This record gives sequence, C-alpha cells and structure tokens, in this order.
Amino acid sequence: MKNSSVLLPVVLLILVFSACTACNTNAVSSSLASSNTPSSEISSPSAPVGPIPPTFFGMHINRLSTPWPQIPFGSLRMLGNLTTWFHLEGDRRNRYDWRMLDGWLNAALVHHVDVMYTFSRTPAWAARNAHSTCGPSRDEADCSPPADLATSAPCQGPLQGSVTTDCYFKEFVSSLLDHVCSGKAPNKSCRIVAFSCWNEPNLDGFWIGTYGESARMCSDMVQTVKSQCKDCITLTPDISAATTGDTKDNGDSRSYDEWFKNFLIAYRQYGNYPDAVAVHLYAARTHGIVPAPFPENFAGSGCPHEDRSPVCPDTVLGKIDTVRSLMNQGGMDGKPVWTTEGGWGTNGELSDPDAQAAYVSRWLILQASAGVQRAYWYMWDMGKDPQAWGGLWDSSGVFEAGIAYGEVYKWLVGATFTKPCSANHDIWTCDLSRPGGQQDRIVWNDSRSYDTSITWKYAVGSQFAKARHLDGQESPVAGGVVSVGSKPVLLEGEVHPK
Repeated sequence: MKNSSVLLPVVLLILVFSACTACNTNAVSSSLASSNTPSSEISSPSAPVGPIPPTFFGMHINRLSTPWPQIPFGSLRMLGNLTTWFHLEGDRRNRYDWRMLDGWLNAALVHHVDVMYTFSRTPAWAARNAHSTCGPSRDEADCSPPADLATSAPCQGPLQGSVTTDCYFKEFVSSLLDHVCSGKAPNKSCRIVAFSCWNEPNLDGFWIGTYGESARMCSDMVQTVKSQCKDCITLTPDISAATTGDTKDNGDSRSYDEWFKNFLIAYRQYGNYPDAVAVHLYAARTHGIVPAPFPENFAGSGCPHEDRSPVCPDTVLGKIDTVRSLMNQGGMDGKPVWTTEGGWGTNGELSDPDAQAAYVSRWLILQASAGVQRAYWYMWDMGKDPQAWGGLWDSSGVFEAGIAYGEVYKWLVGATFTKPCSANHDIWTCDLSRPGGQQDRIVWNDSRSYDTSITWKYAVGSQFAKARHLDGQESPVAGGVVSVGSKPVLLEGEVHPK
C-alpha cells in the first residue's frame, strides 16, 4: 500500500541532506541512487489485530544479582540464568534445588511481569550420550537426549506407579509444575505462564537428537503441562533462525526453515500441537558478522553483497513470513508466533551506541507491526562485554539502547497498528491509533543505518504537530517537515474521537 499522506515526488526530491557530522559532502538517498528502477515497497507479513500488550516486550536478564531494569517490560524468559534442567536437577534423579528459580519468580512477582520457561540442558545423569560434542571445546552431555526417551520403564517421584517412556523428562516437567503451580489439575494457577520445548535444537551445541526425538519430547511436555494447567501456554522448540545452509553432525539440518519443516512432519503422529511457535530472530549468524545486519536492511553490514546468503539468509520480516508459511503447511496454521530470543548478537559486532539504539527500536517495532505476539530481547545486562549479547545495561547505568527500548514500550503499549510498517524506497512508515482516537506515525530511513548522524527531510504535511525521539525528547514539527534518519521517530497526531 502506498503512503497516501506523503507525496512521492517530495520524498524523492526533498530527501536532501540535513546533517552529517562525519563528512562535508551531501548525503545522497538510495532512493535517488536507484531512481531508474521501479518504486519498491516492502511491508510486514501481517498486522496485529488489537492493541499491543505490555507482555509483547520480553527480556532476558543474565544474573539475579543484576539490579532490576529501570525500563518497563512485560515478561521475563528463564534461560541463561542458571535455571535449566541441568541446574535444577543436576545432582541426581528427583533431587531438586529450586532456590535460583524461586529468586527469579519472586523478583518477577514484585515487578509485575509474567514468566516463560524454556526447557534445556539434560543433566549428565539422565543423558544418553555421556560425552557429547556440545560445541567447541565442550565435552559435556547437556545437548544429549535423555537415555530413556524411547524406553518404557517404571517412573519415580511425582509419576510413581506409572510405566512409560521418557520418565526422566516427564518427572522433571511434573516436578516443576508441582513447584510453581497451585490448585487442582487441570485448572492450576502457575507462576510460570508459558513453556517452550527445548532451546535451539537445530544447533549441535544444544541438541544432538533427531527431529523425531525432539518431537517426542515436545509432545511429552505439551501433554504434561496441559494436564496440570490447561491455560498455560505451550510452545514449540525455540528454533534459531540465525542460520541456513548447514547440516548438523547427525545429518539433520541446521537451517531454521528445513529443521522446522521436518520437526512438524515428525510431530504429525502426536497431534497435540503446542499453542504457539517459538523462534529466535537474529538477522544473521551471530559470530563474526561485523557490523551486525539490521533487521530489515543488510546494506552496509558484514553480509556479503548485502543480499541473501548462507551468512544472512533473510531479513527478520522475511523469516517471520517463512515460519508462518511452514506453520500453515505443517498443522499449526493460525497459531501465534513468539520471538523468544533475538537481538543484534554479540556486543562486539555492533558497538556504536547510536546504532544499537536504532537497532533495538526497529527490531521491536517491525515485529509488533508484523503481529508477532511476544519479542524477548537477549539480553539486558553485561553491556560492556564484547562477547556478551545485546547488552542494554552495565554497572555504569542504562545504555542508549536501553533507553530506546523503554521509549518504544511507551510508543507501542496500548496502540493498534492501522497500517503495518512498510518501506517506500528508504523510508519506513508505520501508522498507529491510540485509545481516544489519536493517530500517530513511526518513521525512519534505512539507507545509512550505521551512521545515525545523517538525516533527511521528510514531508509530513499538517497532520502531525510534534515528534518524539528515542531519548524521550520532543521537538515541534515545523513547516510540515521533520528530520529522519536511522533512528525511528514517533510523529504524534491529533485526536480524532470515534
């Protein structure tokens, strides 16, 4: 759909350079550079059907000792914070240490956020492969399927008296639910509201089992959770969508699309599909791509030739579209998509604070516009460590990207997209409606994503009176024109009561 409020000649001819601290020559919009080619438009795969809830904004926090984030978010994911199966039942069968998990659940309760849990890391005592190759220089068992996955035997602990396959895992899932839930099955109320089957099983470092073994464990998880808490949300394994074109050591694909397709084929025999699909949306393989590619435009990044390749297989929006297509073919059509992890990757691959702020805001906005139900940023803390991931904070305070995350929360929560984000040449626009009838627009230019000092003049007419920026500051819209660059700007419109 064309942007009806922006005159195309104005966009093309008035996209003049307004600020460039890094150079003395005029910046040239890539719209002008490609003026001999037909006008192109890219849009979100689909749009959300209602207001954006606070729970869309998810977060990972690495350590319980980290001060609680000063910015708002709605949900916390349990992964990378010492709460895996390995950590909770690591000593021996049916011996649990819930102290770390309880600390996180108590903190989430105090700060009014809900919690999702991802099953991951098989304890050594339960593993089929005692010395698995779970990544470089790791002689561990935590990526192995349980030893009894396909073996029928008497269960112990909470399943005492039953004889079935996969007792080790089912016992853990049951014990976890017993610990975090209260009430009577299947209507228990739980301090964890959502459960995903396994973390990144398409990567050798997290899972050396087959498609079929992953499907069996996922079905067991869904059945166990739903038997206790029918209102709890179950999700597929959290598929890493950062890779394509590779094969795992066991012969299965590492490519997110091929792995997910074959997982759904293997799952057909069970039929008790999860409630939603979990995917990890990184724009590229997350090691050695400098600078990290932006969610919607790889120009200027470490991706070869700025086009699709095994290193950068697709944009975030393209991956959402691919996942939905596979869902439609594989028995999960119409179910929600959750981005249970994602970001720019390691801090060393996108170190500029301004580019980081532009990235996190565009990553959130595009997914909300595309109808992704939740998006969990990875992660909040360890921001100064170049080997850590997506850091928005460290002991010195909240980074510019962290402030931008909180500002986008304010822009989107309670708002409804009336027009999904779409690109007309370099200009992305997303139209929003707020309670009370206010009509807003988010706009940015993606042609020079890594140089946030460059802006272009964007003609908006008279319908917007002021602009709000990622640092929370406001500025008036003078003469119907606003400066737009890599960082999204919220244009606030007039209220039109219904």
